[in-house]
Amino acid sequence: MSLLPITRPVVLAEDFGALVFENVDLTLYDVFAHAVKNGPGLIQGRTFKGCRIQGPAIILASDGVTFRETNFGDSRGDIRNLVMKPLGDKAIGTVPMRDCAFIGCEFYGVGFTGTDEFIAQIVALPNTI
Repeated sequence: MSLLPITRPVVLAEDFGALVFENVDLTLYDVFAHAVKNGPGLIQGRTFKGCRIQGPAIILASDGVTFRETNFGDSRGDIRNLVMKPLGDKAIGTVPMRDCAFIGCEFYGVGFTGTDEFIAQIVALPNTI
């Protein structure tokens, strides 16, 4: 059974320190700010299921970040519009993530970056949005 599209009413996330976010709507920056305030400077070890995730933000996906049944957002017909590639050796201004799972989520105003391999996987997705 498909989790997408998300048709439920808006339910705002309240606990930005949760390890599992399920069927809530959140701004990615709120989760990141909580993580920075309370530990490492990245979002780590979180699961997002059935969530609407709002930017503006650019996710820096590192080890263990997975996406399953995901609506990456409005690409205006070209998935490459959602991908950013740093020209140097750092991705300043991004939201770093490690060991996080996105299952049945929808992204709004979010871009994606990471290793060349990660970027290639995103670019290979069908242009369906």
